[in-house]
Amino acid sequence: PQLMSSMIHRMLNIECSVLMGANLANEIGPGGLAEATIGSRIPEQGKLFQELFDTEYFHVNVISDIEGAELAGALKNIVALAAGFSDGIGLGQNAKAVVLRQGLSEMRQFAKAMYPNTVREETFFESCGIA
Repeated sequence: PQLMSSMIHRMLNIECSVLMGANLANEIGPGGLAEATIGSRIPEQGKLFQELFDTEYFHVNVISDIEGAELAGALKNIVALAAGFSDGIGLGQNAKAVVLRQGLSEMRQFAKAMYPNTVREETFFESCGIA
């Protein structure tokens, strides 16, 4: 398996940052509150992206854990689907809480298994993860 950021780096020979989080364009456009996590190995690049995107209603945080941010950003969508299925079949709020907690736990385990030397636990508490 290969992350999109790794593929871009390999094919274009450039560093690639990622932006992940709770950020739906149809809510951000009209000024709805949202946030994102930028994963960037180059601090100056991350700061530049933060300056470009951060506004009073769109908060951007920069971390160096690209692999964790990219995986968390993708995997949380699977957990969100499971939570929606739980709602849809009427399992209740307690069951949804179990799905969310277990989903977050499995996201962390999977990411750490895939990238044990780079993924950080705290990444999953950023917008790219728990949001």
